[in-house]
Amino acid sequence: MWPSALCVVTMSLFFAVASLYVFHTNRQTLLSVEIAQSSQIAFAAQLAFERARSSLEHGAHNPAEETVEDSRARLVELREDLKPLYESRPGAFLQDMTGVRDPIRRYDGILEGMIRRSFDLGADGTEAGHELHSWLGTIAPLGQTLKIILDASAERSQRMLEDEHTSAFRAALLPFALLFLSGTTLIAVLIAESRRNRRRLEEVEAARGDVARMEENLLAVIEAAPTAMTVIDPQDNSISFINAAAGMMINPSPDHADWQKLTVTALQVARAGEGNWSNVKLTFTRGNGDVIALRGSLCRVLWEGRPQLLLVLLDTTRMRDADLQLLQAAKLATLGEMATAIAHELNQPLAVIRMAVANAHRLLAGGGERSIIAAKLDRVTTQVDRAKRIIDQVRRYGRMPSETGETFSLRQAIELAAGFVAEQYRSFGIRLAIQLDIPADLTVSGEQAIFEQVIVNLLVNARDAFDMQAPQRVRSVWLRARPDGERAIIEVEDDAGGI
Repeated sequence: MWPSALCVVTMSLFFAVASLYVFHTNRQTLLSVEIAQSSQIAFAAQLAFERARSSLEHGAHNPAEETVEDSRARLVELREDLKPLYESRPGAFLQDMTGVRDPIRRYDGILEGMIRRSFDLGADGTEAGHELHSWLGTIAPLGQTLKIILDASAERSQRMLEDEHTSAFRAALLPFALLFLSGTTLIAVLIAESRRNRRRLEEVEAARGDVARMEENLLAVIEAAPTAMTVIDPQDNSISFINAAAGMMINPSPDHADWQKLTVTALQVARAGEGNWSNVKLTFTRGNGDVIALRGSLCRVLWEGRPQLLLVLLDTTRMRDADLQLLQAAKLATLGEMATAIAHELNQPLAVIRMAVANAHRLLAGGGERSIIAAKLDRVTTQVDRAKRIIDQVRRYGRMPSETGETFSLRQAIELAAGFVAEQYRSFGIRLAIQLDIPADLTVSGEQAIFEQVIVNLLVNARDAFDMQAPQRVRSVWLRARPDGERAIIEVEDDAGGI
């Protein structure tokens, strides 16, 4: 009986010990699982915070569309990893240990606002950089809170495991093993993340090196370009950079007064072009008195991380001189064509002068009255003035255009051009109707000689459009001018037919 009882007792003790072991094992297992889950939640939140903070720091120093997108993705990841802290059972376990509840839930709305705001960040790198930098300060308290939770989780877990070890050392071996495994996993994850971050840092450094080399190559190309290139700071119109061609064109020193003068002139011309900065034409007078013609474009660029203006100019002085010579040749050719009409127009006052002088001699010989002789002399004076006006018109028309523009009366210039061809129109039997609905004090800026040449060419072309062999009829040409807002419209119309 005793052996059986001893066997029963032994078996009971065995089963009791086994049950106790199983009980402690299950309890330790449940506790270990809950600790592991809470640690993973706390670690995931802390890791997501560090990723978001690192991305925001990178975006604040290097604002670009890619960095803003990366920061947005990290903020979304952080928001999702914070939810288990206040929605799951392990998260509630962590909050009970640390007493932290509302601060974590409050950051859900803050992060949502940042994510929405990130879609509104435009191409302005400075604004995006300031915005991302301000977000770093906003989430800094969250990092401290997560660190408190993570530290408290580790401390409380350690204390609970020690208590469990004192009550059931053998049953606690498994939780300690699980804790060791969790710590090993954490270290492995941290090492893997560290290597990943190191690789990303190396990639960023390599990309920076590529950008620096590309900028050096671009700078070398700009320096070697035969076209003058100048970088202007729009804040104060100061010169940030000039290449060798620009230094030879104006002055090697960007601080020279000629550069300030050229910058102001180019900006005025570009703004006066109604937004067309791709075709800037201007005439510039150097400090030594040389006048050069320039043509180029103005555009916005990002230079050394700051918004700047790039002014590209080409010296077209030789081309301008050639155009002026060609224009002068065309004017002289027109004068040659009109020589007969001009001579005829001069012969008329000369004939009147000759007749008036002959009559005056006759009256003097016959003792005529002084008043009659004075009238003849006044007629001579009038015809001399008429001849002088004709000669002045020819001289003005044949004058070489100046290199700089001037302000002149638009009405007077049109009348001078029309008067130059008026006699020729009369000799051809063409009626020239002039209708100028502009005030005499309306002035424009430009080269008056070139403007008059354009009007004369239009009137000559209108004259040539008529078929002089056609049956006689009234031939008419209309020259009109009228204001149109800040502009003036000039029209030349003929009734010769054709296109």
